[in-house]
Amino acid sequence: MTIKESRVKNGVLTFDVDGEGTGAPVSFACQATNVRISPSHDEDGDPIETLCGDVIGADETRTDTLAITAIQDFDDPAGFQEWSWDHDREAVTFTWQPNPEARTYSGTVKVRALEVGGDVNKRLTVDVEWPCVGAVERTPAA
Repeated sequence: MTIKESRVKNGVLTFDVDGEGTGAPVSFACQATNVRISPSHDEDGDPIETLCGDVIGADETRTDTLAITAIQDFDDPAGFQEWSWDHDREAVTFTWQPNPEARTYSGTVKVRALEVGGDVNKRLTVDVEWPCVGAVERTPAA
């Protein structure tokens, strides 16, 4: 098998507040320096063995997180940080395509207000991890 390398570049990151994909999605791709979907797997309970020797495994659940590192833009009233404060604790649909050849990931996240500020007279970034509500959909590239 030959090596294949993917890069996150020239991608799309949009959020749609109305949750139906019919509103005016806002794009924050130009603020993001790192975007990823992080799945987490958890087992709930213990396996159970029956008298005949069969075993029922523990329940397993997967939760996803949309993680973003972005350049801070708190001076911009229409920027990513102000948007996060305006929609704090709301469920918002998102679309992320890492590059034009990649599949698209979409779903709903629970927005949380972003941290503001940091070191004086330095370029500032902010890290956020927003929990996904339900499953993240994967759509093949067109």
